[in-house]
Amino acid sequence: MHIIEVRNLKKSYGEKEVLKGIDFQASPGEVIGVIGKNGAGKSTFLEILMTIKQFDTGIVYVLEEDIRLASMSRLEELRKQIAVVLQPTQFYRTLKVEELLKLFRSYYRSSIALEQIIHDFKLDPHRHKYFDKLSGGWKQIVSLAIAFLCEPKLLILDEPTTGLDPHMRNLLWSYITEYNERTGGTVILTTHNMDEVEIYCDKVLLINNGITEVFSTTDSILALGYRSVHDFYLQKVDI
Repeated sequence: MHIIEVRNLKKSYGEKEVLKGIDFQASPGEVIGVIGKNGAGKSTFLEILMTIKQFDTGIVYVLEEDIRLASMSRLEELRKQIAVVLQPTQFYRTLKVEELLKLFRSYYRSSIALEQIIHDFKLDPHRHKYFDKLSGGWKQIVSLAIAFLCEPKLLILDEPTTGLDPHMRNLLWSYITEYNERTGGTVILTTHNMDEVEIYCDKVLLINNGITEVFSTTDSILALGYRSVHDFYLQKVDI
């Protein structure tokens, strides 16, 4: 079973081809890093997986549904099983952390107890703080906690640790990996941090010039003789 299956995906904006042929699969329990230089089409690719952007040609299955053929009501049902954390994080500035969690819990009609999510993400010291007053790291952790409220089968993260110090990066990753192990969910993320890809990702999708340049496990990439995923990236991408 594949959570996502993409074949020969293409997308243009006017005369500009952004995605020229992407092939990709994601299975339950996998953490997959999507890498490539700025402008490679990573964000467009993620937006298509989120079912919020149309594409020109190719086949895209999300949660075993052909999204080109799915009705609007079916797409809405799919979106309830997908959680997204984007950069930069923007939530209601005048709400406190606990108020935000209550608000989104009601949106999702989540069965997860509010106190459980506060406990799991160590948010008790911050529950009465305004979201806008939190550090960048704790904003991302609150965003992740909100994403988990819908108990997603697919979690999409766009550069989740950008601008965070090493401690907050490690803390955020501990929550992501714990979620993955506990639920068997699938995590897809974009990042420019190749060390994180090497440590935490099972597979790597390198988008280069709009195509799937490489889609492989991190172990297989390193077995080719590269010193690191960072070294692999620098040799494959024309910066």
